Amino acid sequence: MFFDTVVHAERAGPAPMSLKAFLREMEGRRKTVTVFAHEPQFGLGNYFGARHVTVEYERLPPHETEEFVTVSEGEEFLGSIAFESLTALDSPVVCDPGSADVAEADLRHLFELLDDTLFSSFDRRKMLATSREIEDRAVRVGRGTLYAGFQNLSAYRDQTDVYRDIAAVPGLEVHVYGQPDWDPPLIPDVTVHRILNDEIGDVWFVAYDGGGDDDYKCALLAEERSPGEFYGFWTYDPTLVDDVVGRIERAFTRSTDLRTCHDVDDGNETP
Repeated sequence: MFFDTVVHAERAGPAPMSLKAFLREMEGRRKTVTVFAHEPQFGLGNYFGARHVTVEYERLPPHETEEFVTVSEGEEFLGSIAFESLTALDSPVVCDPGSADVAEADLRHLFELLDDTLFSSFDRRKMLATSREIEDRAVRVGRGTLYAGFQNLSAYRDQTDVYRDIAAVPGLEVHVYGQPDWDPPLIPDVTVHRILNDEIGDVWFVAYDGGGDDDYKCALLAEERSPGEFYGFWTYDPTLVDDVVGRIERAFTRSTDLRTCHDVDDGNETP
């Protein structure tokens, strides 16, 4: 059995559960990026200018050949990466979920180090690359629920093949949200929520509940504050992911969903 589900357009609930309010709560978080290099690096704005981080420079002694970057929060050391890997932040590669390119990308480690760090001025390409990391994790784990907010359902049009492949993974449930400016095709195991709500048109989110395992939970949440420019954060913190998922479910997911169940063996429709 599989479910093709389309939710009739209806008005979603207002904030207290606002995703925008949650973004404002996150604005106080800040991390420190320390660059260990032989010469001062004046072009770091290209890599960190969009993020709310403090950038510091430490000169490496001549005998140290490998330049690197560390990330810390307060007194806590979070990790390090090779300096050359920073190029992945500025020009991320967008790959299909489940591909080897995504699984092996340095971008994943950068995401983990900059977890919970607010960013601003992300364009759609960077947002898509970050979304792919979360979608890929859901595919690799192969169970649980993936939530994706496209602002407008017309933005989902170019992603229907991707989401058809994601939903084909046994054990994965997929929910798609957006303002109803386009009528998407029915895809097995994808629930489409047509939301008449101003906030859904402003926020881009992708969240994965980890299939019940805190180690696999992750989420991206951002607000489009000017055309094509996004402000938000991604996180692997299970508590924050649960909060994002809870707000999505309470604000946008309805208990009165209209479900149409199709039998894949004989094609008969059952209420």
